[in-house]
Amino acid sequence: MFQNYLTTALRNAGRHKLYTFINIAGLTVALTCAIFIMLFIADQFSYNRWIPDTQNLYRVESEFHFPGRRPERHAGVPGPVTPAMVADIPQVTAQTHLIPEDITAKVNGRLFDEAADVVDPDFFTLIRLPFIQGDPRTVFDTPNSVVISKATAEKFFGTVQVLGRTVLLAGRYAMTVTGVIKNLPHNTQLVADLVFPNTSKADAMIQMEQREWLDINGQAFVRLAPGADPAEVLKQAAHIIDDHVDGRKVLGLPIKGSKVLGLHMTPFTADHLDSVDIGGLKPTESRTELYGFGAIAVLIMLIAGVNFTNLATARAMMRAREVSLRKVLGGRRSQLILQFLCESTVTALIALMLAFGLVELLTPAYDNLVGFPIALHYLADWPLEVICLAVALATGLLGGLYPAFVLSSFRPATALQNNHSGYTGSALLRSALVVFQFAISIGLGITAAVVFAQVRHVSTVSLGFNRHNIAVIEGADRLTHQAQNDLAHMLARAPSIAGAALSGPVPFAGDVTTSEYRRSGDPLQIFMRSFDIARGFAQLYDMRLIAGRDLSRSHGNDVFRHISTQPYNVVVNVAAARKLGFSPQEAVGKTCRSGNHVLTIVRVLGNSRLDGVQTAITPVAFDYDPSSFERISVRINPGHVQQALSVIDRDWHQFAPNTAIRVKFLSGTFAKMVHADVQEGHVFAVFVIIAILVACLGLYGLAAFTAQRRTREIGIRKVFGARSYEIVRLLLWQFSVPVLLANVIA
Repeated sequence: MFQNYLTTALRNAGRHKLYTFINIAGLTVALTCAIFIMLFIADQFSYNRWIPDTQNLYRVESEFHFPGRRPERHAGVPGPVTPAMVADIPQVTAQTHLIPEDITAKVNGRLFDEAADVVDPDFFTLIRLPFIQGDPRTVFDTPNSVVISKATAEKFFGTVQVLGRTVLLAGRYAMTVTGVIKNLPHNTQLVADLVFPNTSKADAMIQMEQREWLDINGQAFVRLAPGADPAEVLKQAAHIIDDHVDGRKVLGLPIKGSKVLGLHMTPFTADHLDSVDIGGLKPTESRTELYGFGAIAVLIMLIAGVNFTNLATARAMMRAREVSLRKVLGGRRSQLILQFLCESTVTALIALMLAFGLVELLTPAYDNLVGFPIALHYLADWPLEVICLAVALATGLLGGLYPAFVLSSFRPATALQNNHSGYTGSALLRSALVVFQFAISIGLGITAAVVFAQVRHVSTVSLGFNRHNIAVIEGADRLTHQAQNDLAHMLARAPSIAGAALSGPVPFAGDVTTSEYRRSGDPLQIFMRSFDIARGFAQLYDMRLIAGRDLSRSHGNDVFRHISTQPYNVVVNVAAARKLGFSPQEAVGKTCRSGNHVLTIVRVLGNSRLDGVQTAITPVAFDYDPSSFERISVRINPGHVQQALSVIDRDWHQFAPNTAIRVKFLSGTFAKMVHADVQEGHVFAVFVIIAILVACLGLYGLAAFTAQRRTREIGIRKVFGARSYEIVRLLLWQFSVPVLLANVIA
């Protein structure tokens, strides 16, 4: 029986080639999109899941609460928090830290600028990364040990057989390679190209900073006992913070420390989806966006299913005689329903096979589109294949269910006498389905247009400063104060360079330093961002000057000195001036307080979005603190990038011959910040365009069959003098009305 159904289905498919092509093409394209979207979603949910023994592993994150400001969530945590949790909370059985640092590695006379991970010695026993060489339990038994990845080993030494080799870090610390790990796949938040213990002298982090309860020091991970409740652990951790953080000292308010510093625990396998970008090792993904992509896959399959149903019911007239003859010859309605469901299922399975073929062909292009490798492994990804098969079968069955019942309900006498089905109710249904699928398609198109408008806005919106043609030299804190100034002056004199300025943080660097300020005579504290800048920084970045003068070393009170309580001068932005109760014009010359210091405002700058467009403008105070300078910003004259980079490299190595230079373009940093949004916008647009094309393909098939059915009517109209354009207008109007209605709904 099944063989007969299959033979008949294939025979009908071959007989009606256009109908078969449109159905299979629509389903193939829809299934291909659905497979790609499912692969993307599965990849995003797979982060860190390949690392063994992570079921009770959590990342501890911080949330700071300051009066008058939104809570600030950070992926890192102060250093003392997790050791105290292990000591005082029985459910916390182990902890480890990871602090990312940039460092210069010297191997065989060559300098490498490396992103290093400084970790607790037990890091690899808690987070079990795959080792090629070395024992993860003993690699950090000695402080001067380093573990590198396979790619780093090949870059440094040209081979992976590197145990016992020496790497010179920071120009003076000889480290012995004690382990080599595999190159980590993209689906992890970890980097682990060069890892060494925080017991080594190569660790640049000041030990005192690691003991501060309100200073973020990298990331921390804890392991809970089996069955432990994370919410209960966080309640106990709040009591620990209350014991070590005094809200009165920090904020001047009688509040508990846990109301200043809150903690979150994110499962290690979910940190890519449930964490924040600030302080993270890699950009995170939003669950909402993933669910949005999943919804697009469902909608595309719905559109393809609607096409299938529409075309099947439109062809009911053509199959009226076939159905009637089967009934006359004794065919039962249940057999006819099975026949038509078999046809729709065979069509869906053929489309599924073609879709898998398209996935294989288009995977390289899709990798370029999403920005990382995605592949379908037929053995390892069998659950995904089962889902695809189920989706295809469900599409075939649901798409063919209504046509099967309609076609099997024809009355033989009426159909054989008049050569049509006698069924008149499907036209209204087809119009409703056309409205439905085009409302979805056009709605997605509108959404895509909004997304692109937002992406364009992100790329063109004014940030309050000029990010173009600025190169930032990082690691200037390795030079003396005099060397920093001499290097900046030397660079500024180069013909290819328009200017140079020293600073601590720079825009988009993610450095968040918050200090408390208050208006003189007012006990209410105001928390503002704090930036350390030298003379010329605001001019270099083309920040808008509202009033006042620049900070300079020639004015004694312009320089901030940590060990002194004498007054000093600051520059504020408009938001800070207003927060202190002054208008931007009258703020110059006014005083405020920060701790034991009296501050005089000497300049007001326009507001700037120093963290990019996705964060609100915040009050900022700029001061002149040479001890905190760690970057040199260089504005390059347009068209002289290569000459300027050569000058920067040459001058840098005059002052730091044993330190690799690290230069980043500010525009490139900004592009990386919005890269994920731009890329996801492109992916979204591609799938939306495909959804619209699938809907149009179905409408074309419906129009073709309608025109074929109305051949006699068209001939009579032409005999009575109708022109071709009038016939075309008549046929177009039939489908324009549903599409126009779909536009209104969308």
